[in-house]
Amino acid sequence: MHDRIEIRMFGRLFVRRSNGAVVEADEWSTGKTTDLLRLLALNNNRAVSVHSIIDKLWPDVEEDKARASLRTAVSRVRHVLDEPCIERHLGGLVLRNAWVDVTAFQSAAHDLGAALRAGDHARVVSLAREAEALYVAEFRAYDDKSFWATQTRDSLLLNRQALLADAGESALKLQWMRDAIDFSTLAISEDPCFERAHRTLMQAHSALGEIELALRAFEHLRVCLSQELGADPSPQTRALHIQMLSAEAPPDVTRRPFIGRDTQVASLAADIRAAIAGEGCDVVCLTGADGSGREALLDAAVARVEHAHLRHLIEDGRRTSAAQRLARLASDRRSDITVWGPTDNDPVPDVELFRTFLTGIDADVPRVIVAITSDEAGDLLQAQLAGGRVTVHRQQVGALTDGDLVALATASLSAPPTPRLLAELRDQSERLAGRAVAILREWIASGWIISTMSGVDLYNDAGACAGAFPVGDYFRTMLEQLTVAETELCQLMAILDRPVSGEALRDIVHADQDRPAHVHDVQTSLDELADLGVLRVTLCGYEMRNRALRDAFEHRLRPAVKARLLRQVRDVSPRQAAAG
Repeated sequence: MHDRIEIRMFGRLFVRRSNGAVVEADEWSTGKTTDLLRLLALNNNRAVSVHSIIDKLWPDVEEDKARASLRTAVSRVRHVLDEPCIERHLGGLVLRNAWVDVTAFQSAAHDLGAALRAGDHARVVSLAREAEALYVAEFRAYDDKSFWATQTRDSLLLNRQALLADAGESALKLQWMRDAIDFSTLAISEDPCFERAHRTLMQAHSALGEIELALRAFEHLRVCLSQELGADPSPQTRALHIQMLSAEAPPDVTRRPFIGRDTQVASLAADIRAAIAGEGCDVVCLTGADGSGREALLDAAVARVEHAHLRHLIEDGRRTSAAQRLARLASDRRSDITVWGPTDNDPVPDVELFRTFLTGIDADVPRVIVAITSDEAGDLLQAQLAGGRVTVHRQQVGALTDGDLVALATASLSAPPTPRLLAELRDQSERLAGRAVAILREWIASGWIISTMSGVDLYNDAGACAGAFPVGDYFRTMLEQLTVAETELCQLMAILDRPVSGEALRDIVHADQDRPAHVHDVQTSLDELADLGVLRVTLCGYEMRNRALRDAFEHRLRPAVKARLLRQVRDVSPRQAAAG
């Protein structure tokens, strides 16, 4: 199978031939040869003039000798890569049939900017993770202090800084505080005087209740600005600092729309309209378990009724006198809907108290009352008021469907949830809307939400959640310790995204006949990766230690390689199932 050449220039030069073989460093013969490859790769599929190449690589050499050196270097690149990948075009040289990590990084940065302008903050975060998986170290060249190498390195670094700042602010808007901390910490590690990143870090820590860490971030910025630039933090940053010192949280003006249960909202709205159009006193009995979202459902239904308003009665006691006093406060305007409850105590006393309340109002005066209570109390109330002067409308609020639960989680988290998060939410909330919203808010406030390639997930690495070690830094440190074979094994594990045994993984690795097998002893490699902390051992086999690390390995894959691995896994899995 003919593949493209793979060229990675972030950090140490890494080149893989189209047949899958990795080029060893000593095969290039000279450093100028590698710099020629870098120059052409930076302009992948675009012609670079011979004069420009000579000016950058052999500036102090006579033109005839420089051209001879260029011809030698071109010949060497073609020989090492074992194909005519460098062509002459429009008086220059062009590199063909190559995938380049710098080009992929720049493409992700461009798409991120478009997503930011469109207000798609979830995509901004996703593209930033993709770009970070490529930017494992600064761009380096053989002639590392040359103008072209320095200019390229600085340009890429500035792109990365802007990308990290944008992603951190987008994560902050989405309330993905751990992602915001991760991105801003990475940006600050490159430039300690970067105020945008410091403000994001301060706000994210403050939102999680980590005021001490937020204040430390400000102090770190103040010291760095003073020592490096002889300056003070900007007024915007100082205002944020004062806000944190006074423990004043900015008002949360975000109001999420009501999600799901359209049929029940429409039915309740119809009951309210019918009650408003009635001739006497109408009671809409809204029942369900505590945490089922009865009040949110009522708000959504009333929003569909023209000129309708809710007036909540404030209960100040369980005595009969309190019920009689509240009766005098019940509005007699048809558009004012009086709300009693919620009451979720003993059903019998609750119903008696509500009936006392009803005796204090004139049943012949048209008015609408909504009673929010339990299912048991609703049954009693409906039975006792049947055939009387008060018209009763009954609406029961039950558990959410799986589809509505997914929609609710997606709206609350600003991105689709992973199956793992959804299963945990389903178990804890029992599919009750109010409980689900409260649980999601608690997860957000506690910083347990993180974006992954599969959706928003619960972070399962307590150490990383402490904010001390960003995922990007952890991934770079990990890559430095891994061999090419171990990196490829991790990429395969990321594609599998499930626990797998050594035997099953060995079958997948050796199933690819078109590329050389770099992993000869799969079991030994798996054990070494587990010792390094990349994998963890479970009863079902080996799996990635956490979602963020898995995503980083998958983001680093070339699209063509990812597609090949997916086909490889798909082809081997049925054979394994048949053999089992």
